[in-house]
Amino acid sequence: MNLRPGARPLAVFFLGSLLASAACGGPPTPSPIEGEPICPDFEIGATRAHMRGSFRFPVTLTVREGKEPITRTTLTGRRSKDDPPSRILLSDEDAEYEIEWAQCENQRAPRTRVVARESKDAAEYACGNATVYKTDKLVTRKGDAASRTVHFAAPPKPECWESEVPPAPPPPAPPAAPDQPPPDAGAAADAGAAADAGAAPVDASAPRDGGSGGAAKPRRAGAADAGTTPPGP
Repeated sequence: MNLRPGARPLAVFFLGSLLASAACGGPPTPSPIEGEPICPDFEIGATRAHMRGSFRFPVTLTVREGKEPITRTTLTGRRSKDDPPSRILLSDEDAEYEIEWAQCENQRAPRTRVVARESKDAAEYACGNATVYKTDKLVTRKGDAASRTVHFAAPPKPECWESEVPPAPPPPAPPAAPDQPPPDAGAAADAGAAADAGAAPVDASAPRDGGSGGAAKPRRAGAADAGTTPPGP
């Protein structure tokens, strides 16, 4: 191939850049963050407004190669176990990185469950001074996707937003039974006396009817024994 004078060095430079890129690895690929806590959706206020689950104090993850940060992300927690894990971009290459974990000093205001597409809510949050609480080493190997997996480091304040609704009013108490008036002692005494007065007296000396030893009943007048002749005049 014929090259113009001065073109050969330029071609050699591009070829060298291409080979260096191939040796270093391919373009950055999404790498998962495993173990990120789950912050379920919650409700607030008397209207029980539905809000998106998140950390009260988000966590920032910074990946450094040497002293130079190459990527950074803010983690707010997964909303359910079915949500895909958060991811960062790392090159498929043999490399060693420093993973820096820090927690924001400012609380992240709750957001409604349904966020409009044009909303800039995520950009409005200001993390403030993020305090580093842990650093890790990550060694990646070219062609080994598992080596690029980052494991979440729990922050000092792992609290999620939780439901804050007024307590439900207690059910109404059943109506009380009316009070019964106490019995009249005088009326009860009068009733007892009346019952005593109406009882018939019993003659203790009167013989009891029936049984052996009892007195015989008197005959009826004009009655005669069968087979007996009445006396003469």
